[in-house]
Amino acid sequence: MEEFLYAVFNSALTLIAVMNPFGNVPLFMGLTEEFSEGTREKIYNTIVAAGFGIVLGFGLIGHVFMEYFFKVGMEEVRIAGGMILIVVAFNNLLFSKKRSRAEIETTTEEDAMKMGVTPLAFPMLVGPGTMATAMILKQQDGLVVTVLGTIITFAIIKVLLMSGKYLEKILGKLVLYLLSRIMQIFIMAVGVRLLVTGISEVVKRVI
Repeated sequence: MEEFLYAVFNSALTLIAVMNPFGNVPLFMGLTEEFSEGTREKIYNTIVAAGFGIVLGFGLIGHVFMEYFFKVGMEEVRIAGGMILIVVAFNNLLFSKKRSRAEIETTTEEDAMKMGVTPLAFPMLVGPGTMATAMILKQQDGLVVTVLGTIITFAIIKVLLMSGKYLEKILGKLVLYLLSRIMQIFIMAVGVRLLVTGISEVVKRVI
């Protein structure tokens, strides 16, 4: 039981590190501040629902597409996912730029809901690295652990989104920015682990 709970906790922690909600919450708040509270809540619900569906979908059947349609194994997915996470974290640490509001034009509530799906849910919250991570977690920890870890992750993200304005007041923008930078280090560490594991598995298979 203890090992099971640890696996669920580790699964949720890994997904949280990869998706970096601490960095995305202030960004989402800035991109939706022109909307009413009701519309913002709908956008946040859309982000959570779409992101949850993408992560769970790739965790459950992503390997089918990878193995049967693209003819690659989990070893290659680990290597690719690790490289993606390393590059993303490196880019966010050193070269990240704040998105301009002019990049996302919204005029109606329907457009706002679409914005909740893309680009906010995908690829800003759930990117290629998260998809690869979901597939890897399902393969190494099993279906139940991955589903529970995903539920916990998005429950936390929902709370963060709904309490974003309070967090910003309590912690301040500087602390949230610092948390987002620290998360990038963990993302890079997860990427290195995936890369090393994938390479070692390929070497074993070849030898």
